[in-house]
Parts: sequence; structure tokens; C-alpha cells
Amino acid sequence: MSVPHRTEPSVTDVHEAAAALAPHLAPTPVVACAEVDAWAGAPVRAKAEVLQPTGSFKVRGALNRIRTLSTTDRDRGLITVSAGNAALGAAHAARLYGAGLTVVMAQNAVREKVEAVASLGATVITAGVADAAAAFARAARLRAQNDLTFLHPFDDPMVIAGAATATLEFLDECPDLTRLYVPCSGGGLLAGAVLAMRAAAVDIELIAVQPDGSASLATSLAAGEPRPRSGIDTIVDALTAPAPGFLNLRLIASADVRVVTVPDGATLAAMAVVIRHTRLIVEPAGAIAVAAVKADVDGGRPPSGPVGVLLSGGNASGPLLATLT
Repeated sequence: MSVPHRTEPSVTDVHEAAAALAPHLAPTPVVACAEVDAWAGAPVRAKAEVLQPTGSFKVRGALNRIRTLSTTDRDRGLITVSAGNAALGAAHAARLYGAGLTVVMAQNAVREKVEAVASLGATVITAGVADAAAAFARAARLRAQNDLTFLHPFDDPMVIAGAATATLEFLDECPDLTRLYVPCSGGGLLAGAVLAMRAAAVDIELIAVQPDGSASLATSLAAGEPRPRSGIDTIVDALTAPAPGFLNLRLIASADVRVVTVPDGATLAAMAVVIRHTRLIVEPAGAIAVAAVKADVDGGRPPSGPVGVLLSGGNASGPLLATLT
């Protein structure tokens, strides 16, 4: 259910999204972590999207998409697919606009995320949904059977424009950044970062970060089209889309983006450091950008100046957090 022929969002779309979301979402703070500064040999600024009302940046895109739907499309009822964070964003936005929402999630989705989505009033379907591909297929059938409006969790112009507002804020808060690390799965946050850099008229080094066990961006960029990865195996549950979306890949390919992949062990170590030193709860996807900073330094690519990382989400499972304490 990707959208290969949709028009890319524009810089104007990003500025309009920022203005429209401002009454609903306060800017998230930028925090420091002395231990990460020591790793990098430079100041590392972390954009705390974990402090969004749903615990991740995904609420930005969901709100922007649902606000731009027609009343008819909203009243028809909405359906989406998610590993958890996009569902939380969609459920929050759907409740705000009084729309019904069905969410299809994989049967192994983090229990706390499933429960949180249901608590916001969405109908959650997990039974018999083996993985992300199966979730998209189930959603397609339900959409056709019930005449629902589909909300793509990442490959949609208004979702991308909404996600871009995170980086737009970050660049305004920290105009001296020389490098930005962005977690990537379906690619909405990264494509949004490309767009935000255009909107802010800045040119800094942009790094996409993926788990070793679900990386598909480099192969997709080389192929010039999304190349789904089979056999996804990572603890980073929020970064398990089989491939980047068509629109996202087009935007990402238009920029100079370097890809860094990170093993799960390094991500978990970074997660522990962030939690211990910032007192913020992050999930693996929220810490992977920090792990990539260390990977770059260890690999002989230290930053030349201040670095930005997006702490993209904080909806960690209780059992996983218990292993870090």
C-alpha cells in the first residue's frame, strides 16, 4: 500500500504543518548528555521527541495528515498499520478530530504499545498478523471491505511534512549543528529532515541510522527503488518497515545522505547511557542515533562541530527496560 506516484511535499507544506501543529504540540526540548559528548569529542544535542504526548515524533505526521483530510474521509473511518508509535500518533489525532480508527499491528508488537493504542479508543487487530507485510495486506482487505480511509504510516506527503517539523524545530533551536543523525525505517523522519533542511536553507551532514538486522535503505538507494528486506531480525521494533516508502526514498535520494547501520548490542548500550544520564526513557529506536555517533567515532569519522541526534521515541517495553537496570 505504498504510493509510488504521489506528489512530494513542498517546503510550503512544512511551514503550513508547523503553523497548524503549534496549537496542539509544544516544541520538544533539546537535552545534553555529557557522556555522549565525551564519546564524540564535540557537543551532542538531543531532540527529545520522547516527550511528545504519545512518546514519539509520529504524532506530528498523523496530526498533519488527519487535519488535511476532508470531513467525508474522516467520517468514513480510518485505518492504519503500525509497529506501535505511528498507531499511537494516529489514535491521538483521530480522537482529537472525532474520527474512528482501526489499527493493524503485528502479533508480536510491544504489549505496552498495543495497550496504549487501545486506551486512546482505537480498535486494534493483531491476531494472525505475522509481520509488517501481513499487516499491510490485512489493512488493505479491511479498507476495501469497510470503505475506510487508509492512513499510510510514513509514505504520504502530509505525514512527511508533519515529520519534517521535528527537524525544522531542531535547526531553529540549534542553528550551529554540523551533523544530524536520524533514525530510519520507512523513511518519513529522514525524508522530513531533508525537506526541513531545505525549508531552513541549511546544509549540514545528514546521516541515516538503521539497525543491522533491518537495514534496507542503502540497497534501496543503490537500486533506485524500495527494495524490501526479508528476514528482519532486530530488537529495534520501531524500525522494522521492510523498505523505505517511494516518496521518502525519492526525497532521500535527492540529498547527500550517508547510511550508518548499528548492531543491537550497541543500540542497547546507548539506550542505557541516555536513560542514565538524561533521565529520559528512550526505546531502542530512540537511542540508535546516539549509538551511531559512537560508531562513527570508533570508525574514524569524528564530528567537526556540534552534532544533533533525534531521540525519536520513548515507548520502551517494561521487560526490556528491566534488562538495562
